Amino acid sequence: MFLKHLINPNPSILLFFGVFSLIFVAIPLINFDINVVFDHFYFPPIIVFFLSLIAPFFLSIGFNNLVYQKNILKKENILIGWVFVLLSAPITNNVKLWLTLFAFLFMTKFLFSSYQKDRPFSQLYNASFILGIASFFYPSLAILLFLLVINTINYGNFSIRILIIVLLGFATPFLLSIIFSFLTNIDIPMPDASNLDIFDFSQFHHLHLSKLSWFIVLIIILLFSFSELFTWLYKKSIKSRKTFKTLIWFFFILIIISMFFGLEYLFFLLFPLSVIIANYFIYSKKRTLANVLFALLLITSLSYRFWIVF
Repeated sequence: MFLKHLINPNPSILLFFGVFSLIFVAIPLINFDINVVFDHFYFPPIIVFFLSLIAPFFLSIGFNNLVYQKNILKKENILIGWVFVLLSAPITNNVKLWLTLFAFLFMTKFLFSSYQKDRPFSQLYNASFILGIASFFYPSLAILLFLLVINTINYGNFSIRILIIVLLGFATPFLLSIIFSFLTNIDIPMPDASNLDIFDFSQFHHLHLSKLSWFIVLIIILLFSFSELFTWLYKKSIKSRKTFKTLIWFFFILIIISMFFGLEYLFFLLFPLSVIIANYFIYSKKRTLANVLFALLLITSLSYRFWIVF
């Protein structure tokens, strides 16, 4: 059915994915004016629309290629890209988020590149430096410093020097901003993560049917995906197994951040969830069920985009 064409895809499938990702972003314009969907406090709607048009495609393709090249999922596929785009359905006019997600793509690349390196100083410094920059826009992302440390323990290259380099890399953007402010007398506001925004489950009662159905389908797919992962994790290669452990920690830390500091942080789950869900769609033995769940995710994502303003 659907999924077999997305594993070892031919060029026509890749072209179709590119066209689909562009159409997927533009779907809300069927129902609503561009000034409503892509309104922004600073940028003109046409600029926001253009960024929203290209960002999902390049992010999804970049992350899809990264995971395959790092041999985390051995089968060549475009499923990670598809899942990434479909999970990004709720995002419309958030320029800050798209730019931060691009930064996270490179941070993830440096994390994966630290595998089997006795002294991954440059990789972890770069990853923590990017995390420091991202924390200017989303302050609570600073908690992901724990992920960087956990990743080094997981990959077996943790040391006190590594810990110092991680902290130094994270602190560098803040030190540079302080020096810049001192030299230019331009005040750069420091990030403030002190405001709690504890999640209220009663918010689900007010969701539009299209959004609620998308969320329910996603939860069901997640249950099957984690079940598949935990059942067969021991059979994966050492590198793949260790990387999936990092992705699982990535998932749980972001869930905790989102529960206490705002649901907007859930969007950073695009990275770990794209791999975990794609792993289920690729390797599940129950192919009919996997195809049905993928079709439901596709349909509910399209519905979400169509009614996104509600």
